Amino acid sequence: MDKWMKNNNFNKILALAIGIILWTMVHIDTAPNTQTAASMSTKIIENVKIEVSGFDEDKYVLDPLDASSVRMEVRGKSSDINYVFSDAYKVTLDLSNVKPGTLTIPLTPSLPNGVDLVSMTPQEVNVHIELRNTKSFPITVVTKGKPAEGYQLGTPVIQPVGTAEVTLSDSELSRVAKVQGTIELEGENETFKEKKMKLIAYDSAGNEIKDAVIVPSTVSVELPITLPFKSVPLDIGFTGQLPDSLVLSRVTPEINSIVVYGFEEALASITSYEALIDLGSFDSAGTTQRAMDLTPPAGTQKLEPGMLNVTISVSEVAQRTIEGIPVTLQGLGPGLQATVTNPTNEAVTLTLSGSPTLLDQLDQDSINVVANLSGLTAGIHEVSLQVSLPRFVTLNNSGERLVATVELKGQPAPVNSATPNVDNSTPMPSSEPVSGGGNTPSVQPTHSEPVPGVTATPSAGKSENSGAVNGSSSAGDTSSTGGT
Repeated sequence: MDKWMKNNNFNKILALAIGIILWTMVHIDTAPNTQTAASMSTKIIENVKIEVSGFDEDKYVLDPLDASSVRMEVRGKSSDINYVFSDAYKVTLDLSNVKPGTLTIPLTPSLPNGVDLVSMTPQEVNVHIELRNTKSFPITVVTKGKPAEGYQLGTPVIQPVGTAEVTLSDSELSRVAKVQGTIELEGENETFKEKKMKLIAYDSAGNEIKDAVIVPSTVSVELPITLPFKSVPLDIGFTGQLPDSLVLSRVTPEINSIVVYGFEEALASITSYEALIDLGSFDSAGTTQRAMDLTPPAGTQKLEPGMLNVTISVSEVAQRTIEGIPVTLQGLGPGLQATVTNPTNEAVTLTLSGSPTLLDQLDQDSINVVANLSGLTAGIHEVSLQVSLPRFVTLNNSGERLVATVELKGQPAPVNSATPNVDNSTPMPSSEPVSGGGNTPSVQPTHSEPVPGVTATPSAGKSENSGAVNGSSSAGDTSSTGGT
């Protein structure tokens, strides 16, 4: 080694090598710094969305922020800022520890690796936070538009029934006046149905409150759309006739009224609906139930119900004589006094036909015998008596003439045409079909049966052997009417 060190050529070569090494080291250390400084640049990132974190939405309500995004200026290598997607830049608003009120809270940026923030606008936002509250409101439904011509709307049926809960901030909740769904109509002629009708909260001016949280948010609704309708009494009429040995004792329809659907003009003339029972179809005593198909009257569309069940009781015919039925005077003119001279006790005896049950329930108070004195002056008059009987009971001696002799005394007062004091009401004859024989008119039987009939039989008092009375003073409850 010493030999080499003493060699002059070797030392020159060694010095040259060291010089080259030093030169290389100096240039390697400085060249990259110049290149790095030259590759750094800045960039503007627009509309970076502000993301809210840590906010308790179940407890508080956050008003819209005064800024929804920020503008960033960042700095970094061109490769870092030019080839990174903009969604890598984030801004967070931390509301994890906030309380109700108006606050100013700084924003926290999040940048890709190798990128620095030069500036951010805005750096903070103002927030307004209120307590969240809930209140119940009844669910209502309104309609827009019209149904088909001549049709009318019924009452909406909502499911679920009840109320809707509206959740808002305290200040907004106080504005809510109603929760409502809307049905749009365009000439419908049948029931409108919608399974998911949206509910909306409105203020008192009818403006929608859009931020309201409504539970349930939708409901099912059914809106009846029908023709005009009218509820009328149900009358039971009769056709045909029973055998001579049978009588009706009870006719009971399951309902007392019928709903008729049709246009207004057709409904105007309908005051009742008559369902007809064919008495010719009964040949023995007993109780049966008949199902009757109901046909809409002319000019109408339908009936509800469309079928009617009627319970009909038929009995063997029986007779009973009742004595001491008082004669009632009606229509006596002012200034006159009336005395019944025949029958002398002012009472008659009647023989009645009907079912044994109905006859057993009769007494003198169940039957009205009326002498109508309207228009008669002083003197002796033979007045026809009119008999009103319970339903399904008939006068057995109806072929005879029933009269009373009445003596009127006194001077009738002048008649004031403006205020007449005369009772002209006269019980109407009944067409009640109670037994076989004769023509049976198909009309609704009445509760009572006036008979302008037979010769009066004077009565000395109540009959002792006229048949048992089961404790009832009226036969009105022994049969059901066919209407209201």
